[in-house]
Amino acid sequence: MLNSSSYFSLNGQFITDNLPLNLLNDRGLAYGHGLFESILLNDSRLGLIDRHLARLCEGAKILSIPLDSSLVLKFINLFIDQLHAASVTDGVVKIIVTAGEGGRGYQSPADIKPTIICSYSNLPAGFSDYRAQPLSVRYCQHRLSDNQALAGIKHLNRLDQIMARNEWNCGRYQEGLMFSASDHLLEAISANVLVKNRAGDWLTPDLKRAGIKGVMRSVMIEEIFPACNIAISIAEVSGDQLAQCQVLLLCNSVKGLASVGSLYDGQNQLVKSLPIDQQTLMLYQKLIELYPQYK
Repeated sequence: MLNSSSYFSLNGQFITDNLPLNLLNDRGLAYGHGLFESILLNDSRLGLIDRHLARLCEGAKILSIPLDSSLVLKFINLFIDQLHAASVTDGVVKIIVTAGEGGRGYQSPADIKPTIICSYSNLPAGFSDYRAQPLSVRYCQHRLSDNQALAGIKHLNRLDQIMARNEWNCGRYQEGLMFSASDHLLEAISANVLVKNRAGDWLTPDLKRAGIKGVMRSVMIEEIFPACNIAISIAEVSGDQLAQCQVLLLCNSVKGLASVGSLYDGQNQLVKSLPIDQQTLMLYQKLIELYPQYK
């Protein structure tokens, strides 16, 4: 039986009992053939839903999953209505789209019928502290592999992130930074990064070979930085640039924008302490002005 605090829908149907057994034959479970979006639910409204849907559809096209965005939105809205009826108005809604049932073998079925799953969870532990105080983060030793075909999309295979997160089991760090095989900074385990380098220029890593092009990253690049008249470039960020940076920010579409206060290497040695500067405050204020749910 499902836990009473769990909520799911499968292809638009609210699930109140056991999940259907046909999910055991789903290509998402068997091969990771699918995508997902984690979306902030605030006062029964989904934040940045248009951007999430656009990324979902872009990823589905790359994975050859035929996806009707209007049908996905219909199922999402039905799910939100059902949550509201259960007096659930705030938390995180996860949308999973898979290539559906496919039997054995890697080749996709000739006629793919996607599975669309909506699920709800409470806000993550420490959610209120994420933006309230500077974070402590560490370098992860596990490296992301180059994969230009899948770079940018949020596919179901998150083994790299699992391996990186399992490198520590203490409460000292709130996030880990992930690098390429050539030791260039790419992203955090569950967030994108924004770096103010030694020269005072803002950069966010180029993700054409690996990493996820986050929804909040796109908001920061396309809306928040321009609104603050602050230039930002997409470029490679070397380990040396990171070690000498003035400011390091993390962003994702559930937790919003947060500053890093302490940066540690993979041996848990302090690399440097980082301040919250005036531009960081400007960026944060503009974000909550345009999107109050991230206050």
